[in-house]
Amino acid sequence: MPTLLPLLLSLAVLRADSVDVLIKGGRVYDGSGKPGQVTDVGLRGDRIVFIGDAGKARIAAGRVIDAAGMIVAPGFIDPHTHSMEGVDRFNDERRRNIPALMQGVTTVTNGPDGRGPWDVARIQAETEKKGLGTNTFATVGFGTVKSRVMGPSSAPATKAQIDSMRSLVDKAMREGAYGVGSGLFYAPQSYASIDEAIAVVSAAKPYGGVYDTHQRDESSYTIGLMNSVREAIRIGRESGLTTNLGHVKALGVDVWGYADSVLRLMREARAGGHMVVADQYPWTASGTGLSAALLPRWAQAGGTDSLMARIADAPTREKMLAAMRENLRRRGGDSTLLLINGGANAKPYIGKYLKQVAADLKMPPSEAALDLIGRGIDMGVASFNMTEADIETFMKDPYVMTSSDGSGGHPRLYGTYPRKIRRYVLDKPVITMERMVKSSTAQVAEVYGIAERGRLQTGYFADVIVFDPKTVREQATYVEPEKLSVGMRWVFVNGQAAVADGAPTQVFAGRGLRKR
Repeated sequence: MPTLLPLLLSLAVLRADSVDVLIKGGRVYDGSGKPGQVTDVGLRGDRIVFIGDAGKARIAAGRVIDAAGMIVAPGFIDPHTHSMEGVDRFNDERRRNIPALMQGVTTVTNGPDGRGPWDVARIQAETEKKGLGTNTFATVGFGTVKSRVMGPSSAPATKAQIDSMRSLVDKAMREGAYGVGSGLFYAPQSYASIDEAIAVVSAAKPYGGVYDTHQRDESSYTIGLMNSVREAIRIGRESGLTTNLGHVKALGVDVWGYADSVLRLMREARAGGHMVVADQYPWTASGTGLSAALLPRWAQAGGTDSLMARIADAPTREKMLAAMRENLRRRGGDSTLLLINGGANAKPYIGKYLKQVAADLKMPPSEAALDLIGRGIDMGVASFNMTEADIETFMKDPYVMTSSDGSGGHPRLYGTYPRKIRRYVLDKPVITMERMVKSSTAQVAEVYGIAERGRLQTGYFADVIVFDPKTVREQATYVEPEKLSVGMRWVFVNGQAAVADGAPTQVFAGRGLRKR
């Protein structure tokens, strides 16, 4: 046995000085916000084990990737995307999440806008066992627990119902949720008062985390953008959670130019001791449903059957149409709503603006929209209602992170991160590469408390991307929204190559993350 000691020691030294993958000679942006520097990065197993001059350190490598002229960064973390919403029901192809991987995204949230799971442990364990292409993390959904307890009701929650919702939030937080998500713009969450929201969300207070919200009003629908921001800040503050304004924007003609005012409210809250941040996607069109964009919320109370009864009642229908005409005005008119997806009966309308559909149906635009909804054709829409000036103002703020809000039929599901790099870093530029990387990696990890990810740092998980700044770009458009992005040469998820030489490898390397 003693004669084996020198051999074992020599093997230990070999292991300490060797890596599975050596990414050599790339310009490394480590996620901290510091300018990039040319250096080498070594991966062993699922961890980053070396950063420095591999030649001087005499590092041996199983595979060497020549990254000269390339950019090396932590894998992007998307805090607001629908790419993995309902992941436990996905087939293998969707769980691979290749559209995200081809953008350099290695970790995504599960169910924003209040749609996150309440049974976090089951979802994360089951989906990890089936296989995940990207890591996932969850926020428990206010909408999920409200629907589970109250259905589509617009009635105020009783104390017993609030207690039931709080119990579900508490369960999710104990099981590893990273906070609570809400979508107070959407029915039935929109029926909740601020007091109800605080009462439910504050169940997460003992665990900490984030209150992430699609706020009640990003325009002038109900309480207005500025009051909505104040409401979101208050909910987060009184619940003891960081407030994150999901996909922050100034939506529609009534609030264009308000970006500075929103950022001022955020600064004032931070100065008062409450952390407020935001995330943002770099597109002038939002994505939502036709009914969510145009119907008044009172018309949706009680669910689909109640809505159809209101449509059939002539006086109520006229009241709805009046509200829809005003909502359409807010969004800039019938030339701003592009119908992008839906079921089989929606195919004749996909790719057309509401103006074209109205002409085809020989109806005014609001009546055409209500006709579609009444026939059960509630389509997704791309709503062109933001300005470049507001987008750039938000983007420059150091407390605004990157997100995609990726959803079917909108190019942001396939092209957000390369678009931001190409358009707003390399071509304009609006922000620096180091800011782009930080806003998409370490900053997200720090806000949500995602441990040992988001930085290129020894000991951290090996979520690492290598991309070519000369070729990186989105290919998805509003006409062809499902074209994969290009320029990502290598994407490692937990040390495994999910993209190799620019092509997806089909591996399941992702994990279901839980807050510690």
